[in-house]
Amino acid sequence: MLEDQQWQPVPGTAGAGIYPFLRKPDVTCSNAYLIRTPGEILLVDTGADPAQMERILELVDDLLREAPRPVLLFLTHCHIDHCFQAVRNRRFRSLPDLSVAAEETGARALEAGDAVRTVAELMGREIEPLPVALSLLAARDCETLETDGGIILHRQQILLRSGDTLTVYHTPGHTPDSICIRLGGCLFIGDLLFSASPGIAGIAGWDQPALLETVGRARWILAHEPVTLCCPGHGRSIPVEAMPGLLDRLETDAARLSAVGAFDRARLADSLEHAADLLQEANRIFSAIAGRLYALAYRLDDLGEAEEARRYLDLLETDRIDGFLADFSQFADDFHAGEKLEVQFVLKAVQVIQRIEAHFAGDRLNHIVDASLLRRADRLLTDFMNTVFGYRETGFLSPADLSVVLREFVAAVSTPPFSDEAFVEAADNPVAYRAELASRLAYLPLLEDIDLVLDAEGSFPPVLVDRERFCDEVAGVLEDMAAAGAREIRLALRRERNAVGLLIRGSSPLSPRRIRFYRRKFGLSGASLAISGDGAGLFLILAPSS
Repeated sequence: MLEDQQWQPVPGTAGAGIYPFLRKPDVTCSNAYLIRTPGEILLVDTGADPAQMERILELVDDLLREAPRPVLLFLTHCHIDHCFQAVRNRRFRSLPDLSVAAEETGARALEAGDAVRTVAELMGREIEPLPVALSLLAARDCETLETDGGIILHRQQILLRSGDTLTVYHTPGHTPDSICIRLGGCLFIGDLLFSASPGIAGIAGWDQPALLETVGRARWILAHEPVTLCCPGHGRSIPVEAMPGLLDRLETDAARLSAVGAFDRARLADSLEHAADLLQEANRIFSAIAGRLYALAYRLDDLGEAEEARRYLDLLETDRIDGFLADFSQFADDFHAGEKLEVQFVLKAVQVIQRIEAHFAGDRLNHIVDASLLRRADRLLTDFMNTVFGYRETGFLSPADLSVVLREFVAAVSTPPFSDEAFVEAADNPVAYRAELASRLAYLPLLEDIDLVLDAEGSFPPVLVDRERFCDEVAGVLEDMAAAGAREIRLALRRERNAVGLLIRGSSPLSPRRIRFYRRKFGLSGASLAISGDGAGLFLILAPSS
């Protein structure tokens, strides 16, 4: 394993030393690897952090004072988190005998100052052209190998003045210009292992078929070349023994992404808006779930069922989820203060969702927490990930009589999910009895002390709707209106030419953010949303089924 910011030998070389700059994974800046040999100074990526670049330059200056020699920068690919300081740092660009090397397609993007291919546009950064002296893997300079799986691998060997050979392998997928670089036993793999991550998959130049083939290329390199350590573009070095499992995971993840959309400025903006809604709704939903569990545990404990009370508290790792959301909230404050980039905020939301998913098992709560609330929690997570991956978000639409759907919905929210008969039948079974008792103690009417009025008289054509999702979102609107102080809520069906309209009317208007949130959610259920004339209600239009 490499130690951060310390000189150490490069295994398998004639005395080369490496000084790595290892960072926690972060889209704003990559690792950088400074290598000294008697004949040259090598640098694999610079990263984008000014302080990191200043330290690199201090070390390079020291090495050049020891012995003047060429400085060669090899870029694993042209994304600005790996090369921004090479592009913008004047002192670096003025180093004597400096040469930049990049795969030929990346070289063209860098020399043109291409803000899309370098993702500078996505990151909100300004760049300028960077001259590339050595265009790697041009047809005349590389050899073509066939891997064990029949996949073609292009390889170029570069003899260094020190006598060592630096080998470059074309490993496209993350970007067309992605390369792996081997010096001795160290293989520098760039962003290979992150290529199927949310917010990375679909970025400019991303190519799923090429990435799947590159997994095979990487396996061949590890099996046939003298690699002992892999050095990624982000995070700590990886023993070669751990790489097969990581490649298996990458292949599995990449195989699922055939329908991924382009992650461009438009999708970033959509994801950013969704992330802001996610923070508010996640706090609301998980607080409601936790509140019901705490109330249930208190009542069970009061009845002498202390062990059962502890069991229910353990079902939801509330403290951890609260911690994730508090961390996200602080990150949001930093973002709004201009301290974080848009893409960082979106990827932070992805990280929070993944952590919540690891600690939230809604299926264990379905007999004590309203099923609609649990479904909304699950969809909150999956809908956001669909936005980030650019999947076309479509509900499971089918023909339905909306008047029947609403009558059944009103009956369901007005009826407790348990019966006296089931309670009596469970009396002789301690496990079943405790479950029935918990269900009763945890029950909280959706609209307690609210007068819910349904006006669905008349004949209405069938509409296309995702029935379950639609009803769950209606339940969310009713909860919002009740929380805003409504004491009467009316649901009124209307004919709108060939379509059907539903007016949900309470006494207080919803906030613009909640309206935006519900516009997205109802859209997935087959309904378009508008605001009633006085702003106190939502009007939903559903298209006919034929």
